[in-house]
Amino acid sequence: MPRGLIMTTGTTLLGVVLFAWSLIAFSTFPLSITQALPLIGWGESSTMTQIIAQIRVPRALCAVLIGGMMGLCGALMQGITRNRLASPALMGVTGGASLGLALVSSGVIALPIAPPLAAATGGAVAWALVMTLGASWSPDAARVRLILAGMTMAALCAGLTRLVVLLAEERALGVLNWLAGSLANTGYADVRLLAVTALAAAVLAAFVAARLNIVALGDEAARALGISLVPLRLAIFAGGCLMVGVTVTVTGPIAFIGLIAPNVARLMVGADYRLVTPLSALLGANLLLASDIAARWVAFPSETPAGAITALIGAPFFLFLARRPL
Repeated sequence: MPRGLIMTTGTTLLGVVLFAWSLIAFSTFPLSITQALPLIGWGESSTMTQIIAQIRVPRALCAVLIGGMMGLCGALMQGITRNRLASPALMGVTGGASLGLALVSSGVIALPIAPPLAAATGGAVAWALVMTLGASWSPDAARVRLILAGMTMAALCAGLTRLVVLLAEERALGVLNWLAGSLANTGYADVRLLAVTALAAAVLAAFVAARLNIVALGDEAARALGISLVPLRLAIFAGGCLMVGVTVTVTGPIAFIGLIAPNVARLMVGADYRLVTPLSALLGANLLLASDIAARWVAFPSETPAGAITALIGAPFFLFLARRPL
């Protein structure tokens, strides 16, 4: 059996276990997996079954979709920049999306714009600035310059977001809570929005995966083999901003999944993006499911935001990668 299939199957099975555990883990109500079985047609429904269906199922589905899109977004960003440190958080896209949404949600900028569009626009502006400052459009640019530009942009956007909260204190309480990055208040409306976005992201990934394998050879080689780099970059740019914008709208900023998942995927299946992209999505989904479970456990019966758990995991992982040659 091919190694990629073995790794993908194992990751999928782990995801099924984590999803089932997420439905019943660390609840103030006594929940068990048998109470969830009526959701798939086994056994009789009860009050606890309805609690699982209305609260835990959409939360777990959101974790799968958000984690999957963040992992996929990180893989696409790393592929198009040929930089394994590239990710939505370190490239400033998550920070830009958070700032865009905070500006509109708090009323500092009074525009009749939907929250996902505001977040996507903020992420797009931040990403464009990072790519420009990091000279990423040039094939001769140093890769570390791009990451430094991204980290600077992320810090700037974080500071400006806090300033927005201070300037609009009365209307920004919800923004402050949202900035923690929690799955606690997600519902089926969020699942529908995320599912449509995830479907579009999957189509994009299937379309560009083989081309990213050629881009890895370098810009000149890619052009010689017939790859149009500008449309490819624009497609990934638009898709990445959409994914980040929608996920930030639903849960707030959740960092480092886009950094961890693609790098682990490459260790598991190699550098073929036809395998790396789907496995990155699966690993991202598993990572956020596990982080959400851990977030409930840390201060049970209170909850810690899942974004804090991913940061605790991602910060040392980034330091480990940063010590290795780019």
